Amino acid sequence: MEMRHEWLARDNIERRRGMSVEQFVAEVEEPNRPVLLEGCIDTWPALQKWSRDYLLEISAGKEFAVGPVSMPLDRYFRYADNVQEERPLYLFDAKFAEKVPEMGRDYEVPEYFREDLFSVLGKERPDYRWVIIGPAGSGSSFHVDPNSTSAWNAIIKGAKKWVMFPPEVVPPGVHPSADAAEVTSPVSIMEWFMNFYGACKTWEKRPIECVCRAGEVVFVPNGWWHLVINLEESFAITQNYVSRRNLLNVLDFLKKPNASELVSRTKDRVNLHDNFRGAIEAAHPGMIKQLELEAQQKAAARKKKASFWDSAADAKSGGFKFSS
Repeated sequence: MEMRHEWLARDNIERRRGMSVEQFVAEVEEPNRPVLLEGCIDTWPALQKWSRDYLLEISAGKEFAVGPVSMPLDRYFRYADNVQEERPLYLFDAKFAEKVPEMGRDYEVPEYFREDLFSVLGKERPDYRWVIIGPAGSGSSFHVDPNSTSAWNAIIKGAKKWVMFPPEVVPPGVHPSADAAEVTSPVSIMEWFMNFYGACKTWEKRPIECVCRAGEVVFVPNGWWHLVINLEESFAITQNYVSRRNLLNVLDFLKKPNASELVSRTKDRVNLHDNFRGAIEAAHPGMIKQLELEAQQKAAARKKKASFWDSAADAKSGGFKFSS
């Protein structure tokens, strides 16, 4: 079944080209909003080199994670060429650069995402980067990325449809458990579009949507729900990261009673919070306290501003109300 035109027509994401890192932080990362970045991976060798033949040549003898199994790339491509199921298996491998060093050398992290604080854990850090390969129709149903991290997703070949909802808006048809450990959603991505996509058109907080193509990068802010479906065979690189803008969110997440069930794969899930906090304090003395102070100041400023408007709206003199 193919994606309908009306499911692809809406494209309301902000698109930016040539932003400075300072602009990205102030205008995108701080307000925690999605953006599609153009032109920031133009120098990647992968954009010119990554074809089926090239990947088959450099990965000969290696197996990649495909759903619950592992298989060599030639076998996966044979599967992808003949798949008829509604939800094709996705190649989603976290160790690709270790298995095939050439793949790791064919890209570099865009300048906007180079502050990656989980790196203080070295080899003990949770999984954070993946190569993603899939045929048309494959993808990821609605989820929130692990560990309260933000993410970027860069397309090397193909095209992907994205649908994103802010943290406070649970997508229709999606039912997270109280502790967020499990998410129940329709059987397939196509089923979600058929049964629930139309309802979003009348919502006050409608989703952010786009089609991302080769050479483009989508920034997914922490906490945002997102669904992704490949519109054609696609190759992509994605990484989750922690910057100082979401460090406190990550530390709070890792303190949850069930955090060990929710974090992405790592050797020591139970002690991840304490290990991470300790490593941050050793590598960046005073950073956490400074961020906590800034957060308190921002919260106080928001409260003060709200109090002013509340008092203005409720003022007895003249009976004036902004909502009238």
